[in-house]
Amino acid sequence: MKTRYYIVLILTLVFATACEDYLDRPPLDQIDNESYWKSAVDLQNYTAQFYQNLPGHQNSIYTEGLESNDDFTFRNTDDLLNGQVVINTGSWQSDFSAIRGINIFFDNYQKCEDDFQIWKQYLGEAQFFKAWSYFSLVQKYGDVPWYTHALTPDEEAELQRPRDARTVVVDSILGLLNEAAQNVDFRDEAPWNNNSINKEAVLAFTTRVALYEATWQKYHKDTPFGTAGADSDKYFQASVNAAEELMSGNYNVGIYNTGNPDTDYFELFGLGDMGPVNEILLYRAYNATERIGHNQNYYTATAPNQIGATWSYISTFLGVDGAPFDYLDLAETSKGVDFLTEIAANCDPRLKQSIWIPGDLMNSGTGVIFNQSPIFEANTQNNSTGFQIKKFNNLNTTADYANANDAGYILFSYSEVLLNYAEAKYELDGTVAYDQLNLLRARVGMPDFMVNPQSADPNVADYGYSISDELYEIRRERRVEKAFEQLRQEDWKRWAAHSLFAGKRPLGYPFNESEFPGENPILNENGLIDVLQNEIPNGYGFRPGQDYLNSVPESELTLNPSLTQNPGW
Repeated sequence: MKTRYYIVLILTLVFATACEDYLDRPPLDQIDNESYWKSAVDLQNYTAQFYQNLPGHQNSIYTEGLESNDDFTFRNTDDLLNGQVVINTGSWQSDFSAIRGINIFFDNYQKCEDDFQIWKQYLGEAQFFKAWSYFSLVQKYGDVPWYTHALTPDEEAELQRPRDARTVVVDSILGLLNEAAQNVDFRDEAPWNNNSINKEAVLAFTTRVALYEATWQKYHKDTPFGTAGADSDKYFQASVNAAEELMSGNYNVGIYNTGNPDTDYFELFGLGDMGPVNEILLYRAYNATERIGHNQNYYTATAPNQIGATWSYISTFLGVDGAPFDYLDLAETSKGVDFLTEIAANCDPRLKQSIWIPGDLMNSGTGVIFNQSPIFEANTQNNSTGFQIKKFNNLNTTADYANANDAGYILFSYSEVLLNYAEAKYELDGTVAYDQLNLLRARVGMPDFMVNPQSADPNVADYGYSISDELYEIRRERRVEKAFEQLRQEDWKRWAAHSLFAGKRPLGYPFNESEFPGENPILNENGLIDVLQNEIPNGYGFRPGQDYLNSVPESELTLNPSLTQNPGW
């Protein structure tokens, strides 16, 4: 059986194995082109460095804490949601460093003397990584200059050129991904299976990029953030096409389902070896026995670090019958532990598999049981809302701060592809992808997907504009299924949906004073913990004419007069 390698190990070892005099070689962007690029191994070793640019679980914070969204809150305000991000006075050199590194590959890979079939995988990886880096830049800055080669200091015209329209850049990204899909191997044939860039992951990324740009251009149309003449349907179609290719039956894809609806969703995100799971198209692997791990157990089970899921997120979940659930009505009679117990019993099972419920086993080794939320514990031990997040916990590894959780970090999954497809397909032609959405419902034993009227939902979300009931339910399913997977910030931005949180405050669960005698948290008029009432009495102060994009660094504007600043900055 093929020996299994781990991306993290590859990054530390790959160059050491390239040649015996590695330490005497100059930096990779100064390689002697006559002595390098000759073999497929040279190309493999070069592209391997870019795996470290892919995200992974964090050691010093719950991974989702890096995002800005309405699914969770700390006990302090979020700078982006509250309109407190300041202008960047530095440069974007670090943003473009990966682009230059990848372009060095494109400037030289054709010097390889081995047969193309041996090294086309690594060409595909380079195409993927360039697309990855540029997509991050588009999300951050919008319009950016597209560079086809590694620039040198004497290329004055290239260094002084204006930004390219984001649609030009996205079209180039999609072109790269189309080529990458032709070059990389299938998931099960790639060098390290779903630890390697593979066809399924490239197609999944295509669905994500195309859907992002399609919705960005649709919902930011006629604003300073939209692109004149942009064709949203072109991108919706590209997302649908890539998803339908993955769903065609020619790929090893599926939804993780062992027939245990009360645990399958939770267990998926705690798996150490995700290799056999055909839902996972690309993931970052860890190995606790080699002390290459992370601390997500610590932040889910031991030290929430003042993070907590929000009432807005919790009240998104439907009842077990598939209809909207009246959480405020329940909160009038059930509070604290009772409230958590009731919603676990009566709502979508993904709820109790995403937050801790009284009676839950938190760690198999210690036998610790979750009794109540640590809302009055100090500092890192504190949970801000009463809804303590459990997703990414692995019950069988230590909950200490020991870098010993080996749960993989999912980069692309088939579940996301199905949700991308459902959204893009409905936006494109009004078709509801019932079959695809029902695969997600079946895993957790929920009734088949159905369209509930928004008028019957006591917890209706405010997007700031009207959408159909069908699209509303598709967005609900996405929020429930992909929570805390670092997609929510992308979603509200591309939907131009700052109304979800702007002028509002994040809320927690209904407080039960009998569970905490002598404690008096700040509550709202419904008895819900009002985490930031003193800090933002008028709610989050997001700046809709400014905060959807970062500022172009001021030093870049000085160095290149052809650049323009982003709206509002």
